[in-house]
Amino acid sequence: MRTTRFLLFAFLTTGACGREPPDLDGAHADAMRDSVRQFAVQIARDLARDGPAAWLRHFERDAAFFMASDGVLVFPDHDSATVFVEGLARAVSSVDLEWIDLRVEPVAPGLAVIASAYHEAITDTAGATTTFSGYVTGLARHTDRGWRLRDLHWSSPAPPRP
Repeated sequence: MRTTRFLLFAFLTTGACGREPPDLDGAHADAMRDSVRQFAVQIARDLARDGPAAWLRHFERDAAFFMASDGVLVFPDHDSATVFVEGLARAVSSVDLEWIDLRVEPVAPGLAVIASAYHEAITDTAGATTTFSGYVTGLARHTDRGWRLRDLHWSSPAPPRP
């Protein structure tokens, strides 16, 4: 049954591979990819310079924003993310985020899916550094303030079983 579902999914999506969404021409899609990539690079720069508080500048500021991590909804809205990030900013002195093989797929004018492996090093105010690696997916939306993250899902590999 699992194989059947996979083959059906592969069959249904194969026709769409390599094509732009119908309401985006190739030039517009390419411009969106470049713009969203620059946005992602700016996120990493801002985190390195300003620490975790920089995340708030890049999240969409409305109730539609949400974030999940490892399959759990951790921030159901922007307000919950703000409370957490402001507390984290008091305990963390720096964040080094590296995107690895960042993918950007325009889905409609002003909307793009981002997907990337990541490596993140977080240094607390006592100088201890903790590292995380995994994969992130999300939706970037172009707003009157430029690109913003509307939703994200971060995942990290589970530790190996003994």
